[in-house]
Amino acid sequence: MDLKELQERQGWSLKHKIDHSLFTIETFLSRTDGQCYVAFSGGKDSTVLLDLVRIIDKSVPAVFVNTGNEYPDIIKFVRHLRDDKGYNIIEVHPKMTPRQVWEKYGFPLVSKSCSQGLYEIDHAIDREKVLKRITEARDKGGSFSIVSKRWEWLMDEPFKTSHLCCTILKKNPSKTYQKETGRFPIIGTMASESRMRGMEYVRRGGCNSFGENGEKVKSTPLAIWMEDDIWNYIRERDLEICSVYYRGMKRTGCAGCGFGCYNTDDHRFDVLYQLYPKYYRMVMDYTNNGHTYREAVRKVMAVTGKELPDESGEIFFPL
Repeated sequence: MDLKELQERQGWSLKHKIDHSLFTIETFLSRTDGQCYVAFSGGKDSTVLLDLVRIIDKSVPAVFVNTGNEYPDIIKFVRHLRDDKGYNIIEVHPKMTPRQVWEKYGFPLVSKSCSQGLYEIDHAIDREKVLKRITEARDKGGSFSIVSKRWEWLMDEPFKTSHLCCTILKKNPSKTYQKETGRFPIIGTMASESRMRGMEYVRRGGCNSFGENGEKVKSTPLAIWMEDDIWNYIRERDLEICSVYYRGMKRTGCAGCGFGCYNTDDHRFDVLYQLYPKYYRMVMDYTNNGHTYREAVRKVMAVTGKELPDESGEIFFPL
């Protein structure tokens, strides 16, 4: 398997991809004796995934992790599928709230890799040695590889930055469910979402992995799909998806997440402010080391000349 083969598969027709995904799911169910579950976020991708799995076996449970940082529309949609349509959906929760995680570990800013780098620097065994290496790199006009030069200034801020909210709020509840039930995940990630996911698909050699070469047992039936395939499938199947997509939201991750918020074409906080102003203000008031999330996000967004919606005086109208 190489990138060329992945690209060829990504170019298949939607019908071919659907057949491939159904075969992937059927194979995974067979190899694991049906001991599986669908990692269900309530977003459009995982809704398509759940529909595909239900074509094969409606009894396979879907697990929704209610992180405490979800859009109200998402929670409403997930419970609608469970309570009104009879879908086998199990709702699980983390042991900490987002407010508690951000207060203890730091804010999710810039990107997951950048936040992780900043957290590791702050918690290094010999932090002074690490900071000395960074200073030397700065003096030479370079950058310390663990954090890009553009974001090194975050090391000097009074608030902390961390990637751990995803682990604590989302991954840990899923791991607990897996441990308690012995079930393996079917996940709706696509290789096209990032270079890292593309390389992961190539390394695995396909959509399913069963523990070979240290890989985790999991299935990613949508790995070769593209964004257009998701929307075309939704239209062809007349599939019900969360209403938030028709209210200006393009992504449905954690509502208050700051990863990527500095990008000039990112409007997550604009839409959040217009749709859920109370929720928006609550998140902006979360603190770390006595400093608010608002302060932190304001500084990050200023790097690209952006402003928070309730501070800019401009109104963004959802499509």
